[in-house]
Amino acid sequence: MEHSLAPSALIEDNTEVAPGTTVGPGTWIRFGASLSASTLAGGVFVGFRSRLDGAHVASGCQIASLARIGRPGAAPVTIGTGAWIGARAVVEPGVRIGPGAVVAAGAHAVADVPSGAIVVGRPARVLRRREFTEDAAPDFTAIIERVRARGDAGRAPLPAHWISRGGGFLDAALSGGPGVSLAAEVITMGRPDGPSSRGGIRIGARSRIGARSILEGSGGIDIGPETDLGDGVLVVSSGHDLGRRSLPWQEGPVRIGAAVRVGAGATIVGPCRLGDRAVVAPDSVVVHDVPADGFTVGVTPSAGQTRQTRSHP
Repeated sequence: MEHSLAPSALIEDNTEVAPGTTVGPGTWIRFGASLSASTLAGGVFVGFRSRLDGAHVASGCQIASLARIGRPGAAPVTIGTGAWIGARAVVEPGVRIGPGAVVAAGAHAVADVPSGAIVVGRPARVLRRREFTEDAAPDFTAIIERVRARGDAGRAPLPAHWISRGGGFLDAALSGGPGVSLAAEVITMGRPDGPSSRGGIRIGARSRIGARSILEGSGGIDIGPETDLGDGVLVVSSGHDLGRRSLPWQEGPVRIGAAVRVGAGATIVGPCRLGDRAVVAPDSVVVHDVPADGFTVGVTPSAGQTRQTRSHP
């Protein structure tokens, strides 16, 4: 069985589109994503290293990086028009996501999500219903055209005295101090000529970014010196205005201080600031500020915990 890919779709390198998958016009699939037995209507966005197995995705949907939708050979997932699936969210087989619904970053949807609902947590629960203006459907045409026109997409230069283990996708304006280390298969994106003049990633001296981490710097990421991001960390410096049907892009800058420790598999979504020497537990989802010397663990401000501590190095 062959796959069907619309000529106007933008499918980046290192993606896997299995036979039996249909990708509609104006769809954008980012580096490292994987699709099998799925149907994507026109105007769908799929973020870095997301995986869709048996998903039926309506037009205008946006699926953020590292989302996991369905499982091979299981009951299909249905995602309604204009829905938003947040970073590292999980949607189990057989679940239906209603039109205009929002599955928050890190949420785990195990049951159907009503139209226009915002769900959070593991397992996901309804936080509230969206109230939005009917302006327009989400449309990625302009940004797809801009990305296609770039001659250096995915090949941004590495600053002097930085080390990269390669195998990833460097598409950000990178700057900072000496001795910065990027482990294998790191993804970076964001430039000041994009939607925000803050775009780009600035990293202080001797900081380390762990293997297969993703830094989405379109709204600006600043990382202080001597900071360590564990393997598989995701940092997102943008979001969407949920008050409009079109889900327009919004900047959400992330500021990470000096000597911060972020555990493997954590997700940080801006706007937020992590103070000097803060510690983020592995697999946490941070959507709020963490004070200097603070420790945070959990999924959301209501489900997680943040406390002051000086017991770590």
